[in-house]
Amino acid sequence: MNRRAIAIFGYLLLLQGGGGANASSDKTDLTNLVSGLYKKYAWVVLFSPSPLTDAAPLTHASRKELEEFFVPDLAKAIWNDTQCKVKRGDTGVLDFDILFDSQDPSASGLTVQTGGEESEAVVCFEVYSGDRKCLLYIGKPINGAFLIYDIRYPEQPSLRQLLGLVNE
Repeated sequence: MNRRAIAIFGYLLLLQGGGGANASSDKTDLTNLVSGLYKKYAWVVLFSPSPLTDAAPLTHASRKELEEFFVPDLAKAIWNDTQCKVKRGDTGVLDFDILFDSQDPSASGLTVQTGGEESEAVVCFEVYSGDRKCLLYIGKPINGAFLIYDIRYPEQPSLRQLLGLVNE
């Protein structure tokens, strides 16, 4: 099976709740929330030649959509960075795809799994070079449901650090 077919199969498993994640609509579990984030916004990276009708990159998400996934201060900071890019035409602080830790993302074999604690989720995927990359999502309960508090990248500061947000 070629790499594209394997990637398609892996993405379909993720959509059906496979790949290490339970894809229920109950967002009290961080792993489910992160799976939902990738379902909604990863299509552009995984299959850009023929995206879903409603597929859009995370950079096109409304502030309200960002607040469905991220804690309020992080959602606001991501939104503000995107708005600065639009207004100024520059790269902003986030000059990479935050879901893939890459300026030119390419991924296959995407998995979302529970981390070492309930408040952690680990997203792993294979990059173009064939290496496997994993990102650690840190969740924080807000009103009884987990939201993404931070994303820790393997070779650079975390998302909160990049955006100059104070850790609590």
